[in-house]
Amino acid sequence: MVIRRKGSTGLLCTRKSVTVFFASIFIFLSSMFFVNIVDAEVFKATAYCSCEKCCDKDPSDKWYGITATGKRARWGTVAVDKRVIKLGSRLRIKGFPNTIFRAEDVGGAIKGNRIDVWFPSHREALNFGVQKIVVQRVRNG
Repeated sequence: MVIRRKGSTGLLCTRKSVTVFFASIFIFLSSMFFVNIVDAEVFKATAYCSCEKCCDKDPSDKWYGITATGKRARWGTVAVDKRVIKLGSRLRIKGFPNTIFRAEDVGGAIKGNRIDVWFPSHREALNFGVQKIVVQRVRNG
């Protein structure tokens, strides 16, 4: 039981401080636990399309629009560093809730926590620009 005298707030402030401290610890640990469960990380994201400016291939080239996995690039294709994300991995990207992306391509500038999102036109790729985004690996099952 806490007895307070008129004008005495020292004990009350201490209890509030302790409560806030433990609440902060709980929130911090919960967020770490949540991030580990969903396997989410922040990536630097850029965008590309199949054009000659982005991929250095002419449309007459038989490899035009073909990814590192041998598939044709399409909406949902991303280029990754295969040491960070295995090719073939399924991903969710914050900001694109209706799309499951597939790691199917690599790029010379895509190293570490970088990801390159494929867009159907050069204009759309330019409009995307460079962003920091949360990428979540989707587990099979």
